[in-house]
Amino acid sequence: MLDRQAIADLYDRHASRLYALALRITGDRDAAADALADAFDALGRNDEVRDPETFLVRATRDYALARQTQKRPAAVVPTAATPRQMVEDAWYGMTVSDLATVYRISEADVRGMLRAGMSELRSQLAAGTQ
Repeated sequence: MLDRQAIADLYDRHASRLYALALRITGDRDAAADALADAFDALGRNDEVRDPETFLVRATRDYALARQTQKRPAAVVPTAATPRQMVEDAWYGMTVSDLATVYRISEADVRGMLRAGMSELRSQLAAGTQ
């Protein structure tokens, strides 16, 4: 179990980025702040966390998705779908059905692009690039 000082250090290092993630997902400052607080609270209650940074990213994302007040506006979604964009949009809470509607392509095409995007991401991570 992490002690209070370790959690405070993690907060100092990661809170601003995690808040930005939650804000992007929720579209609401209060909801983002609540999601961040819930993530750190969950970290403090969980005795079996091996990788606190990864835990916080996932917990923040999950709590933000639970509080999501708005989806990414269609106006900011690019007209040309790319595998990378599909993966990013899915990470921020869009479903296959949402993606098919926004990009005006079939759900089968969305799934194919998600597979291609994940494959590309795996290759980049294996190569150590971004």
